[in-house]
Amino acid sequence: MTSLSAPVPPVPADVPLGSVAWLRASVARFSNGPDHVRRRALAVDLLASVDADSLQRNAFTRTRRIVAELDVVEVMARIARPVPVGVLAEALGLPDVSADVAAVAAAYHPHVSPGAAAEAALTRLIAVCGGPTELAAARIGLLVQACDATAGLVGNRLFASLTGKPAGQPVLATRRRVDGSDVTVSLAGTPFGAGPRACPGSRHALALAAGVLEALRGFRLTETEISWLSAPNLRMPAVLRVTRGETAGGFC
Repeated sequence: MTSLSAPVPPVPADVPLGSVAWLRASVARFSNGPDHVRRRALAVDLLASVDADSLQRNAFTRTRRIVAELDVVEVMARIARPVPVGVLAEALGLPDVSADVAAVAAAYHPHVSPGAAAEAALTRLIAVCGGPTELAAARIGLLVQACDATAGLVGNRLFASLTGKPAGQPVLATRRRVDGSDVTVSLAGTPFGAGPRACPGSRHALALAAGVLEALRGFRLTETEISWLSAPNLRMPAVLRVTRGETAGGFC
């Protein structure tokens, strides 16, 4: 069985400066050896300055502000992605860059070919982070990796709370390099990974999700059938509409 601490598939280092390919080659996520240790330390240090309780409070406040004038809200697009990313960006000293983060997140992994929109979004993110440095890459990487994973955490837990069904794990698998080949490794039972590559922001993600879910207390699902995202490594609602009304369950 492949260990979660095994190396990840490497990405090319000789890439255009400031491109999505540059971001992949500059973050801990796709690095090995000393590069991984150094770049992960940058991300860990950035998160160490962020108070999880404040994230929870701010996620609650931001979500409440969004739903204040709405009777029906599509949670995944309006809340689950932009709220956690926006709150985390603010905590990292950045403006609300959630739209650009979402565009880059869709093109982040090496098997995806980035389009012009993702490249333009990354250019703007690099600018607000002070230029194409490893520290900027670490900040952007934290936001990008928080985008779908935290959205899945919100969506799955909200669905479970409102239906009484089990909350699925949003990130199902990751990739590792074994004997020169790329292999898929299940994350079942370890939603935030394990070992030296475990997610450094698990506490922050849980706090963000808790704030959003608490703000949605008192809403109920508008549909009995939920569509799920079609992605090999992710399990989360594609669309999740809720409306004001009493719910049968609580959030945890």
